[in-house]
Amino acid sequence: MSNYSKGVILALLSALSFAFLPIFIVFAYDGGVNAQTMLLIRFTTASILMFTYIYYKYGTIKVTKKALFGLFLLGVFGYTVQSRLYFTSIKYISPSMASMFLYTYPILVGILSFLIDREKPTLNLFIATAISFIGLVLILGSSLGKANIVGILFVSAAAIVYSVYIVSSNKVIKKTPALLSSAYIALFSAIGSFILGSFSGGFDFSFQASAWIPSLGIAVVSTVIAMVTFFKSMEYIGPTKTSIISLTEVFFTVVLSAIILHDFLSPIQMVGGACIISGAYLVAKA
Repeated sequence: MSNYSKGVILALLSALSFAFLPIFIVFAYDGGVNAQTMLLIRFTTASILMFTYIYYKYGTIKVTKKALFGLFLLGVFGYTVQSRLYFTSIKYISPSMASMFLYTYPILVGILSFLIDREKPTLNLFIATAISFIGLVLILGSSLGKANIVGILFVSAAAIVYSVYIVSSNKVIKKTPALLSSAYIALFSAIGSFILGSFSGGFDFSFQASAWIPSLGIAVVSTVIAMVTFFKSMEYIGPTKTSIISLTEVFFTVVLSAIILHDFLSPIQMVGGACIISGAYLVAKA
């Protein structure tokens, strides 16, 4: 098998693993797990597994003090907040809708890069923004009276925080291997989740025993496997192709939601979702 084929398969596997995240969240909620407990389990388990893998594979987990401080900020104030907002949104709206709204982040990254880094906006960015906006209008227009505005606000905030996180991380992880950066971000996200959870209701591990399955699924499948396969794919086919193939995550989420949760989108919502993914594709391709 060629390296290109390996890279494509790994990127698809990563997208599928990430697509299971909102499905696992729904089942964890049904089992009585609250958001803060779920996040603590996710990041603690993921950081232990990733550090174990990295040390076994490369024999070191060292980073510079400057990089460590940057990763601390990304984990505690970036990924922790984004994850909490996204996990909370699943309480109010379907996984399919949450996934589609979250994928407006490539457009926001393009806009932030222009505002912060003064990157010249391209024609693709303007077109992508217009197409994605049309997609959002179609989704919201067909969902009035059905979609919970609170959930939409939470996932929109998650997309904004995630965009700021990506633009900021671009400056931090340039000199640190991506997988090692992810391990430290997971570690600091565990710390951030502990702090945030302690001040927002605390943790409750008295949930149903069956809820450990989706909770650990979030950590193992939708965090560790998803990240490792993503970065291995980048080694084979590069970040651009990997990012474009990763857009299939939304498609996988929609299909999984229909099969497992019997959550079906209307034709207009599907068109709106296609517009959002088309916009994200134009940005990724550029």
